[in-house]
Amino acid sequence: MKSQDRKPPVEELSGDSRGLSVSSAGRWLLGVVILTLLLAAALLMTLPRYQSPLLVDPRFVVTTKPILLVPANAPFKDRWFVWWMQFQEKHGKPHPLSYSFGASPRNRCSIHGLLNQCMEVAGTRYLIAKDVAGGTVMFGPTNTLNGAQWVKAFTEALQTAQPEWWDSQTKKFRKENLVLLTNGPRMVLVLPRDMVGEFRPATAR
Repeated sequence: MKSQDRKPPVEELSGDSRGLSVSSAGRWLLGVVILTLLLAAALLMTLPRYQSPLLVDPRFVVTTKPILLVPANAPFKDRWFVWWMQFQEKHGKPHPLSYSFGASPRNRCSIHGLLNQCMEVAGTRYLIAKDVAGGTVMFGPTNTLNGAQWVKAFTEALQTAQPEWWDSQTKKFRKENLVLLTNGPRMVLVLPRDMVGEFRPATAR
């Protein structure tokens, strides 16, 4: 009789090895799911949102946040940091309580300039009547304020401290309190009284 060739025995995986393989596959799958969810969330955040037609209305000047710039030859980690800060600034929630403003002498301040700062601190966008944007108001906190308190103090000054601006229609300076009206989520109109009637449906602050 011819002897049959015997196949070498197949080594079976031990229970521990099989468990390790399943565990590794599970971790890999979980990582893929998390990465997919993060990418989907980022995509949703970058989709265009509804833009009020007032943002392009020539009667208004719109406040802006400071622009973060990175040099063309900056290393990758710096570019990544700036990108992350821009993403946070655009989609993250503001943290006004993390800001601190010291006391300062009461002096003439730019309406447009300080409302830009209010937007940076609180995340609210201000649409300022064009002539008013070039005006000034007397302002200076007497004690240290957090961001929310500082924004409240400055916007109250606009309504009580007789801001002054050049009226391009009458060719004269005007000095009167302004009216702040909400116009949708996180948007405020800054108006002289003679413009308020057109936007009366908005809720007065």
